[in-house]
Amino acid sequence: MVPLTIAHLKMMARNRHTSFWALLFPLLLVTVFGLVDIDRPASVTMVAIDEAGTPSSQQLRENLAGIQLLNLQEEPKDAAAARRKLEKGELDYLVLIPRGFGGPEARDSLTPLTNVTLLYGIGSEERNQLVEAVVRNLVAETASTGAANPAAYPVVSQGIEVRQVSYFDLLLMGLVCLGIMTHSIVSIAVKISTYRNQAILKRMLATPLAIWKYFASEITAHLVLSLVQASIIMAVGVFLLGAHIQGNPAWIFLIVMLGSLVFLNIGFIVSAWANSPAAASGMGNAVVLPMLFLGGTFFSTASLPWVLPHLVQALPLTPMLTALRQVAIHGAPLWETWPQLAALGGWVLATGLVAVKVFRFS
Repeated sequence: MVPLTIAHLKMMARNRHTSFWALLFPLLLVTVFGLVDIDRPASVTMVAIDEAGTPSSQQLRENLAGIQLLNLQEEPKDAAAARRKLEKGELDYLVLIPRGFGGPEARDSLTPLTNVTLLYGIGSEERNQLVEAVVRNLVAETASTGAANPAAYPVVSQGIEVRQVSYFDLLLMGLVCLGIMTHSIVSIAVKISTYRNQAILKRMLATPLAIWKYFASEITAHLVLSLVQASIIMAVGVFLLGAHIQGNPAWIFLIVMLGSLVFLNIGFIVSAWANSPAAASGMGNAVVLPMLFLGGTFFSTASLPWVLPHLVQALPLTPMLTALRQVAIHGAPLWETWPQLAALGGWVLATGLVAVKVFRFS
């Protein structure tokens, strides 16, 4: 009994697929969820339009940027563009610093001057009150250093009706990417590994069929399936579960196809390193799961610590998710997502070259 048990343990230890799901997969989940600071208050996005251009206005911007709660963005720099972004729900707060802020008139005036304006979408009242209090304190602190009247620049708050984006709307696009990424990477890796083990790929080389036609048809079939997947997931989300999609479906499908090409290439790369279908499945999931949890599928990447929010931007899933959410949820035109599309295009080229280099038929 004991020798037989030891023999079974040895066989399980030699099986990389079993080892992954028994040991490495739970450790991966523990690590990922340990990195995410879910209890930390989520940061809010803010743009400060500086119409004054004085040392005091620059100091106010620096003070706003120094608040951990406020994610101060550099773009857009135009007040009208920032307001449109706020109305679309792509921005949480907008601060307008008036002309003359911290100028000579502030040092001599004992009466209130032009207001500092805080614009925000009508959403969480508690969060709005908190941000307003922070902005008021920073304005008073900055103005008091050079003004005869510390209240020379009162803060006026104004709520704007914006379309609220629900968590499920954001999650739905993540689930679209989840389905496409998982199937593209794991399915193609297992299929190619199976064909290699059964010598089907090797026998193809002896047939009149041009090998490029086989791979072209394989990729085309997977792209069609990706479009069907995306359509079904979005249809269920919209018609049965009440999600909202504002963007052009044609643009959404273009992003889906571009992302699918990246993941198919990754699947071909994984299949080249896997010695069996079971190993291909395990290795494919080892690639999928970190991107799934770190790429912003279920929670904001801003919850990640240290430099991880910036590093995960290099993952292929992150630009795909960002582009899908901008187009599908916020109704942005496709050309406004050109940075994400360029990143995906780079991934298609890079992974395609690697896949051609490492692929083997036997």
